[in-house]
Amino acid sequence: MTEVVRLIEIVSADEPFVGLPANPTAEASSALQAKLADGIASGQTQVLTVRAESGEVAGCVAISRPATANQRHIGELTTGAVHPGHRGGPVVTMAFREVVRRCEEIGIDLLRLDVRAGIRAERIWRSYGFGEYGRLDDYGRIGAESYSGVYLAQPVKQLKARLFPKEVSRAQQG
Repeated sequence: MTEVVRLIEIVSADEPFVGLPANPTAEASSALQAKLADGIASGQTQVLTVRAESGEVAGCVAISRPATANQRHIGELTTGAVHPGHRGGPVVTMAFREVVRRCEEIGIDLLRLDVRAGIRAERIWRSYGFGEYGRLDDYGRIGAESYSGVYLAQPVKQLKARLFPKEVSRAQQG
């Protein structure tokens, strides 16, 4: 978790997360780490990482499931980040492929997420087929400034077809 939180701190310096400011205090970083660790311990959250050849964490994403039984088919993507030195490479695609595999393993059929409107991350999510189902004008605040947020979703099968077109095509034919 320490490596994941460090990555999020690096990414936040470029584009602050709503939950983590550009220059987070040790307390804020510790709180994020504790939240992720608690989610993992409870079985509600899984944190996936992509490592560079050097071994450093180049990207991460957390998948959280609702505690309610009638929503266990839904996964929420949170804490997604790519190290600035690895942007434009295969990290995002590799992460999404692992997300699809993990979702199939644990029975998640629908992915949802929220993101601050207008930032690079929103464009990336949309480029992978996530569609908007809502907006919130006062989504988050960094200091005195308020930011809009966008709520996006996509069925796992649709994401899989985008990432593994040959595999999906063979399965449909067989």
